[in-house]
Parts: sequence; C-alpha cells; structure tokens
Amino acid sequence: MFLMLAGLPAYAQNGTYPTPTSPPKSSIQASALNGNWYIAGNRMKKQFPLLSIYLHVDGTQIIGHGWVQAACPNDARQGMGGSLTLHGETAPDGHFTLKNGARNTVEVEISGQAPAEGATTWSGEYTLTGEISHEYASYRETNSFTAIPIVDLNGTFSGGVKIHYFQPAPPTAKAPEGSQVHFSIIVAQGSATSQTLKPRGARFYLPLTGTIQVKGSSCFSHGQADPLTYSTHGSVPSRYSTLGGDALDLWFAMNDESQVNVVAVFTDPGASALEIINARVVGGKCDHQSFLGTLERK
Repeated sequence: MFLMLAGLPAYAQNGTYPTPTSPPKSSIQASALNGNWYIAGNRMKKQFPLLSIYLHVDGTQIIGHGWVQAACPNDARQGMGGSLTLHGETAPDGHFTLKNGARNTVEVEISGQAPAEGATTWSGEYTLTGEISHEYASYRETNSFTAIPIVDLNGTFSGGVKIHYFQPAPPTAKAPEGSQVHFSIIVAQGSATSQTLKPRGARFYLPLTGTIQVKGSSCFSHGQADPLTYSTHGSVPSRYSTLGGDALDLWFAMNDESQVNVVAVFTDPGASALEIINARVVGGKCDHQSFLGTLERK
C-alpha cells in the first residue's frame, strides 16, 4: 500500500465550523503557465511516477499545488504518494525551477520554460528523490516531460464505499468496520480564483462546488460543498473545496451538522472515476469514521 506524504490535507479534530461568508478575492494575473497540468504518469496504466499540479504565476513568483506518487521499480504496490506544494521564480528569459523543500519525504524539483501566450503545452524536466519505502531508501528519478492540460472536473460520480476506522470512533458510530454505504457526488469546477490571507498574501486555487447523497449511513443522508460558505480565521485558510493537479479536496457540510472531507484522485487522465484516498467524518455521531472506495463517473 502507498504511504501518504506529510503534505496531505490536515483533518480537523472537532466539530466547530467557521461562520458562513464569502472570502475576499484578488485579481488573477494572466499567464500561459497558469493552469492545471499533467506532468507524468497514468494511474490506470500503472505508470509511475505520477505528477500533476495546478500552477499560478504571481509577478515573478510561481506557486503550485498538486499530487505526487512514486513507486518502487520492482513492485508498484510499494511507494509513497501525497499532496504537493511547490514554489519557484521565473527568470527574465522565462526559465523557472520549482521545489517543494528539503523537509519533505520525497523532494520534487520541476524546471521548465514558460510557454508563449496561447500555448496549450509546455516542456521541462522533473527530478524526484527520497525514501519511498523501507526497501527503497535511495529513490531518484529524472525525466523530461511535456505538460498537458487536465480536464475540468465536472460530473456525477457514484459507487459503494467501505467504512474504515483509522482511529477510535465514539460509541455513537455504530457501523462496523468494512460495512458498505453508497456515495453519489455531483461536482463542478469553477474558474481559478484567489483569497487574500494576511500575513501570507494571496492563495490561488481552483474552486469546487458539489453535493453528496449517502445511502446506508445512520448519521447523515446528504450534504453540500461550496467554497464560499466558509470564512477565514486570521491567516488560516478556510475549509473551501479545491482541485490541485488531479487531486481534489472536498468539504461537505452534512445534514447532521457534521462535515465529510473527501480526498480523492482521478483514476485516469479523463477522470472516468475517482479513487477515494480518505473520506473522513468530522464531528457528529459518526466522528472519525472514514470511507474508502472508487466512485465511477455516471
């Protein structure tokens, strides 16, 4: 099984939620590099490493959010994957290098040339290094690539998911380990936007909205995700729903006043299905309950 990088989204440990409000926005700078890109890999074909990222240019700075997954050469079931944040700066000639920092378990470096206005692809080179398993502590891979746009995430995804407990649940969460419920999620991707967070400046992201219907749960039956329903607390980002690369982070406000945080990835470049990395309940009678499975596009 793939281990998760430390960069995975943090899950709240209590049932308190921000007051609904619309977060402030700042303008989006135009750049051919702005967008959501596949850099390498294909989950369906089991081609690793897999690297996907949403990039935004802010002056000379470049910020990226996405997903990385590396596998052992002799056993694709062994490896490491998780969310990814990159930073870099463009040179006057358009060349740039993005890095995620040395404190990450897997270090990622992407270099390339900013594309000309109107270009739909761009090229570069990536290098991944680090310990991706106990048996493979000196992983290193360098390859050239041509980045291609990731399709917008719009559609209905549904399927059976199994209940799992990563940590003890309260007595009110009565469903046993391995029991199955049914998810049906409608999700829509909005245009790139930004939120001003003091003192960190602006955070750029691809917003998602959606609804979820749940059959078989004793705690809730439906919920709604909307990136504009939560406020910020000082410099801490709100719980809005976002897409970065081919990884999505959805926060559903459920009808029992809990939240369900769905972290999932595309199973293939066309998003014919979503693989749930973890869908965790925060608050309510089913607090700490998780769901795992694959949702097929309908």
